[in-house]
Amino acid sequence: MINLNWNGLRFFIAAAENGSLTAAATVLGSNQPTVGRHIDALEVELGVKLFQRSVKGLTLTEEGARLLGHCQDIQSAVTRIETTISGKEVISGTVRIALPEGLCLEVLTPLLPQFYLKYPDIKLNLNISSNTANMTRGEADIAVRLFRPREASLVIRHLGEMSMGLYASHTYLDTFGYPSQAGELAQHRVIAYGDQLATLPENQWLIEHSSPTSPVLSSDSTNARLKATIAGVGISIQPHMFARTNPQLAPLLHDLSLPGHEMFLVCHKDLRRIARIRAVVNFIASSLTTPPL
Repeated sequence: MINLNWNGLRFFIAAAENGSLTAAATVLGSNQPTVGRHIDALEVELGVKLFQRSVKGLTLTEEGARLLGHCQDIQSAVTRIETTISGKEVISGTVRIALPEGLCLEVLTPLLPQFYLKYPDIKLNLNISSNTANMTRGEADIAVRLFRPREASLVIRHLGEMSMGLYASHTYLDTFGYPSQAGELAQHRVIAYGDQLATLPENQWLIEHSSPTSPVLSSDSTNARLKATIAGVGISIQPHMFARTNPQLAPLLHDLSLPGHEMFLVCHKDLRRIARIRAVVNFIASSLTTPPL
């Protein structure tokens, strides 16, 4: 029979949530060797490898990811007990979110001050890599995806469609004029997606309706395309929701129906009952389901 030490599990949770021994030590007010010793002892006691260690930090193994879910349930239960005794609920801890760059910078980030007013003890770790986070391996607690996930271990919430449109800056339009129909894009400067995203339907539409010489800039970075559009470089396809935080954007050809993307909010089913996870899930859902302009 294994007699687990909660203190060892506490060090394990901190290391898993923060991605390194050093970061875990900082959160716990300890030091790196102490954190490492506790985790080593826990791995010996359980007889499994919990982390893959590399120069980039710690990555959970499959066994580690499963244990993390159970440990977070225990931690949540302990918090509820403390809340019952004290009569005051404190929702705290680290939540790792993986989401597309544009949604993070243009939609979620401006709303963070409101979130922290309500949940000052939650720490958010934002992952805006173009790579899809592996939820099963614990690379993120919550993710926003522009495709429907297939993993059976995930809880999926459909947020609606991220609708798209053509936009340019007022500076660009004052210089080059307004296109009155899609066919006139061939006479305009356009900003396209980069090589990695070139095959997405909305970019294919843009290429088909412009000339081979129209693209003056291409980038897989949503933020780079947005900032270039605002600066007056050319016309680009942008999510309509970005116009809420960027009044410099002028919508073009309102009657166009461009391909959009369905948005899905996902988390591992073992985490869904944890208070801080629920709080962040509800925050993201309310942020991204705001009716379009």
